Amino acid sequence: MQFAVIGLGVFGRACAFELQSQGNEVLGIDMDVQEVNKVSDILSHSVIADATDIETLKELNLSQFDGVIVSIGEDLEASLLCTLNLIKLPAKNLWVKAKTDAHHDILHSLGVENIIHPEQDMGIRIAQAMAYPMMKQYLALGNEEFVVRIDVPQNARPISVGKIKSRHPDTSLLLIIRNNEILRDFNNDTLIQYPDRVLYTGLVKDLKYLSKSFTQS
Repeated sequence: MQFAVIGLGVFGRACAFELQSQGNEVLGIDMDVQEVNKVSDILSHSVIADATDIETLKELNLSQFDGVIVSIGEDLEASLLCTLNLIKLPAKNLWVKAKTDAHHDILHSLGVENIIHPEQDMGIRIAQAMAYPMMKQYLALGNEEFVVRIDVPQNARPISVGKIKSRHPDTSLLLIIRNNEILRDFNNDTLIQYPDRVLYTGLVKDLKYLSKSFTQS
């Protein structure tokens, strides 16, 4: 797959490098030659270009890419002009970094569905990881719905799937990871215990309450 990352600061580079590591073809774009030089030996392609110029974006054929990330966070005008141009192309699977709430609101009014707040999102992740250390990873599905991985702590008592379900009926167990094997064939009598890892889906408020079951069983 082909992806483009516009703005090669710390966040943009991290996105570009991760996409590249997954076997994708990545084009890095920035007006700063120093930022482009930092990625030129790693990314498939990198170019010094003004992404606020729609003709430049057309020449780069960005409408044919599988996804584009706009990581221009500091310069609000440049971010918005670039985003407008990408919408006009139109670009597929557009993700835009927002620096402020006002920036977010403008992007939302333009119809951008995927708006990124790296610092805010990381702050939330750190706070949740500190408050709920057994919840190791999560995936936001929208409307406060999440998929989370919970690592059963060593001091937890074994607890059955059915008992958890009776306490937390609005959550759903997707799978159990035990000894590096994925278990999908479980029933209400199946015991969850250390060092199992479990994947649950539900509303974030219910999942936070659920995570306490493994220390209060």
